[in-house]
Parts: sequence; structure tokens; C-alpha cells
Amino acid sequence: MAAETQGQPVPPEMLARIDEYVGSLAAEAGLAPLTIQAYRRDLKRAAAFLGQRKLLSWNDLTPDTVADLLATTRTDGLAPASQVRLLSSLRGLFRWLRAEEGLEGRDPTRVPGKIHLWNRLPEVLSPEDARALLDAPDSATWIGQRDRALLALLYGGGLRVSEAVGLKLDSLNLRAFVGDEAPGVLHVLGKGNKERLVPFGGIARERLEQWLEDGRRTRIDSSQHVLLSKSGRNLDRHRAFRIVRAHALKVGLDAYIHPHILRHSCATHLLLGGGDLRSVQEFLGHADLRTTERYTHLEVEQLQSYHKLHHPRG
Repeated sequence: MAAETQGQPVPPEMLARIDEYVGSLAAEAGLAPLTIQAYRRDLKRAAAFLGQRKLLSWNDLTPDTVADLLATTRTDGLAPASQVRLLSSLRGLFRWLRAEEGLEGRDPTRVPGKIHLWNRLPEVLSPEDARALLDAPDSATWIGQRDRALLALLYGGGLRVSEAVGLKLDSLNLRAFVGDEAPGVLHVLGKGNKERLVPFGGIARERLEQWLEDGRRTRIDSSQHVLLSKSGRNLDRHRAFRIVRAHALKVGLDAYIHPHILRHSCATHLLLGGGDLRSVQEFLGHADLRTTERYTHLEVEQLQSYHKLHHPRG
């Protein structure tokens, strides 16, 4: 009969391997008793998870299952440090199985980039909170129109705050033809003076256009920058931070909401909507795909749906 952990049965063969492995740690590794207990608890958690999925042996573990385990434990509230230990426990077990029992094949715990996804997660807004923040400025005033344009660039375009305040009029190609509904393009100068093209359409484009055609025309234009201050100079990043925080407080969000959270939210919502990592990497201007991977902290149902849709064996 299977043992149980946290209300879930643990397959007997898996439990036997756990007992043998933990016994070897106690005898040979010189680890503290509490550390060994934590390893046993982690491995029984993993075994129960596999048992739920009708997997009865450690040989049945795959990289996809490990990723699913990490996503599920995060959804269940497991702290990042505990997730790191969980993966470390699994890796230790598989090293032991290879050495002691000649287990062959690819180590399923070697999931590139997976553990650091939750080690330092970017903060994000829900789609509902993001929309509330974007709607907070008063569109009847020039300041409100500018602030709505700023928020649209940060969230709709996924721009860094320095990119948004540095954007110039000649960098905009919002509509190829009058009334064109296809997304326009922003020519963005990013980190390291690297240029990229950012698709920009929908409500975000409409708000930017309203600012350009209405509110911005009321300012003394001493700058070719898109976003202007009261004096007609280009808006600086410190003022942009204060604008975002002021509107966040207005709609009841945390006082520490900052512009980069809108960029984080943009990336996350793109991935939740089915965007692939490479496309989102290009959209955001990330030099390293691993940076984009930090945003793949999807809810377990969404992660599974995405896997089924895009994985050749999903």
C-alpha cells in the first residue's frame, strides 16, 4: 500500500528509493538531521505529485513534469528558497540513482532556466489592475492626456521608462494610412544604444494619438520629444516615476508601483496570451532569452494549456 504525504499517496517504489537515498545521506554525507528531514519531505512531495499523475517510478520523470511540479508548488505558495531546495533534492536523488542503480538517459531535473524563474520574480499587475491604472488619468486635461500616453507606452509598448521619456516624434510611425487599423511602429533606442521596432496599436495607440493631436499642441514646444513637461521640455524619468505612483495610489494600488512593473506586466500578459518567448524577447529588446524566461511564471492551468498548444507532444 502506498504511503501518504500531504493527503496524497506516494508510490511504494518511489518511497523505497527515497528511504535508501536519505539513508545514504545520513551515513555518508554528514548532513544535519533537520537538513535530511527537509530532503525527505521534498522528495515525498515530488513523489506524491508524480503519483497523482499515475507515474509510479522515478524512471518516469521527465523535464516537462519537473517544470509542471515547480509551477504547481509555486501556485500552492511554496517559497522560492524552498523551490530551490526541492529541485536540489531531486538532482541529488538522480545523481545517486545513476551511481547506485545505473539509471541511464537524460537527467530530467536538468531543466535549463527553470529554477531561476521563481527565484527573483518580477512584480506584475493583473490585467484588471493594469487597465484601472491606465484609465486613472483625466483625459479632459493636457496633463491627463500626457499621463495616459506615458502609461500606454510603458504597458502597451513594454518600454523601459528611459525609452518612453526618450522617445522622439520622428521615431513614431503610428499609421501607414489614415484610419489604418494595423499596429503602428515605434523606433525605440534601448540599452546599449540598440534600436528595435515595437508594434504599437489598439487603445494604447489611440491614447498616444490623442496626446499628440490635442494635449501636446497646448504646450510650448521646445523639444522634439514625445512626452513633455509643463515647461515644454522633455519629461524626465524621475517625474515619470512620480506620475505612475500618483495614479497607482489614486486607484488603490501599492504606493511602490513603478514604471518597470508596467513593462513586467506587459511581458507577462503577452505570454499568457500565447506569445512565444522569442517574439516577446524581440518585443522587449532583451539581449538574453533567459531574461525573458523570468516572466514565464504562469498559473498551472495556463502553463498546461500553453504546453498542450505549442509542444509537439503536448
